[in-house]
Amino acid sequence: MKLGAIVAIGSAMEVVSREGALTILLKGGDDLLGDPLACVEIAGRSMTERTIERLIAAGVEIITVLITDQSHKPAFRKRFSNVSVRIVDDMGASIRETLTDYASAEIEHCFISEADTYAETDLLDLFYFHRESRQAVTGTYDRHGALALWVADCAKANEPGFEISLEQRRGSCASYFIREYVNRLTHPRDLRQFAEDTLRGRCESRPSGKQIRPGVWIDERAQVNRRARVVAPAYIGRGSEVKAEAVITRFSSIERGCCIDCGTVVEDSSVLTSTNVGIWLDVCHAVVSGRKLVSLDRDVAIEISDASIMRPGSECATNSADSRNKRIESDIEFKHFTKEQPMPRFRQSDAISFPGVSQMSSKGPVIIMELPEQLKQREVKSFMRELQPLLDSPRPCVVLDCSKVQEIDSAGVEMLLECLELAMKRDGDLKLAAVSPASAIILELMRVDRLFEVFDTSEDATRSFREFSPVAAPQNQPWYSAGYGLADLKTAN
Repeated sequence: MKLGAIVAIGSAMEVVSREGALTILLKGGDDLLGDPLACVEIAGRSMTERTIERLIAAGVEIITVLITDQSHKPAFRKRFSNVSVRIVDDMGASIRETLTDYASAEIEHCFISEADTYAETDLLDLFYFHRESRQAVTGTYDRHGALALWVADCAKANEPGFEISLEQRRGSCASYFIREYVNRLTHPRDLRQFAEDTLRGRCESRPSGKQIRPGVWIDERAQVNRRARVVAPAYIGRGSEVKAEAVITRFSSIERGCCIDCGTVVEDSSVLTSTNVGIWLDVCHAVVSGRKLVSLDRDVAIEISDASIMRPGSECATNSADSRNKRIESDIEFKHFTKEQPMPRFRQSDAISFPGVSQMSSKGPVIIMELPEQLKQREVKSFMRELQPLLDSPRPCVVLDCSKVQEIDSAGVEMLLECLELAMKRDGDLKLAAVSPASAIILELMRVDRLFEVFDTSEDATRSFREFSPVAAPQNQPWYSAGYGLADLKTAN
């Protein structure tokens, strides 16, 4: 008895067809990285390729991959002689047409799967269950609900009542319960979960490449500097490079063609295919792809156009620790902010206004400054010229209100550090208030977040100069921050 399979990829699958007797309702996954998550390599292979491997192992003779966008065509690590990829406009009509072609080729039964659904169930047992049920379609579900995986009789595709839908009621067709590992790939968080599960051995699938020591997988042509540290479990992909003093730790995966530059720490994160991560950065609890970074702690996605911080490509942009001072002007755009914001108001009548500063007010010895919407190289020079006299005063107590900041580049971060240094030289201090999640990501990424005291509001920051208010320590500190300084970390390596 011949078996076939259809694997559907594409965000246009939410309601793909209601034509004829065949009703197909599929739902595409959330796409924050620019490509369908099913086509993204994780631990060396995409979910689509892993699904195809399982179908072939179950004895499926012919597999058709249907995709709605040519630019999202999946790349396979292996060559599959019985797999064909078709670019289609109408997913529903194409599934119906493929089932009809299978029936003509004497293929009686067909697995139909959305590529975003990865299930490690016994496919042959699912097929036997379907055959014994004697119904046109067998759906599947797990403890969280229906899954986009079915078995169908090809010859019955044009019969009335033939339906493949995630919304169909449990009793409308035979349903097969899956107890084994399932990953619904709907968010980059699921990519991270799968990477961790493969490294921990929680599922049958394993990372590609060779396990050079327990828990550390190194793929073909990967290069790891002798002064770099790879802490198990971790995966380094094909052709990737990890430079000196870099640390890869806590279930992190570095995918094909990436470069992790000198001194950078990657913790509990996935760096996706062909991504260059610059020097002396902290990439924690995130998924990184080219210029995009998705923070899983804050559920915020940002795009970084500063090429020396992060960019597409596999060649490291620098080999020296002082190259950060040579960064070109660029912006870090926070897409979830509104483009238009009202002009800031003075908070009190004695506010002191300076050109180039959105707002400045004095509350006793504390000066509150509301930063402008943009902190880029062009604005920083004029900004610092106006602030310099204030920071040169005896024991300056400064609060920077960051609530209006929408765009920032590396020069803006360096400006914050310079202001802090000037205040400390005069036995003063500088504190940050109302830092947005996206701004916090950038400070963490560039390893400066732990240098500042950060408060929810400028009022809280002002009070902190007069009295100590206990604040719960953040729980997402990098693993080395509790017991090690950077010097200790480098010495330990």
